Amino acid sequence: MRALVITLASLLSLAACQSGSDPVVESCQKLDECNALKPGVSVDECVETLDKNLDGLTASKRTDFQGLMEGCLAFESCDGFLACVNNSGL
Repeated sequence: MRALVITLASLLSLAACQSGSDPVVESCQKLDECNALKPGVSVDECVETLDKNLDGLTASKRTDFQGLMEGCLAFESCDGFLACVNNSGL
């Protein structure tokens, strides 16, 4: 699960730059919807964790991941979303 959160943090950094919505919040909500959050972790806690992880990324790294995150969020199904995140190679 930790790897998933770190991977999402990497992916989400990019989406934050170009989207009017908050991809961190959207991704944590999607993880919750897909029952992929660690037991006892709320969406708010997920958002806080991802935001902290994103703070350590360079602007270029954030840009590199933006397209990937937007692509993952485009999957309507949980299987598609989680496979995208897990197979991103990040």
